[in-house]
Amino acid sequence: MRIPGAKTRVVLFTPEGAEKRIGDAFNGAFACADVAQTYRALSDRGLEFDSPPQEQPWGTLATFKDPDGNQFVLSSK
Repeated sequence: MRIPGAKTRVVLFTPEGAEKRIGDAFNGAFACADVAQTYRALSDRGLEFDSPPQEQPWGTLATFKDPDGNQFVLSSK
């Protein structure tokens, strides 16, 4: 998968023997400039978030899961 206009890609894979980790948390976060705006845009496209964006002392975050149940964090300062 490629993010439009970005030089980076995200590849999710399950190494042989690690199948029991499917549906576990992803050890990382996707950064964006504005979590609330990105939350609205992705929600409008059908992505289901666990909860609306939450402001924390260190920044704002929102969590979502992929079809396999892996949890991801969307965050900004």
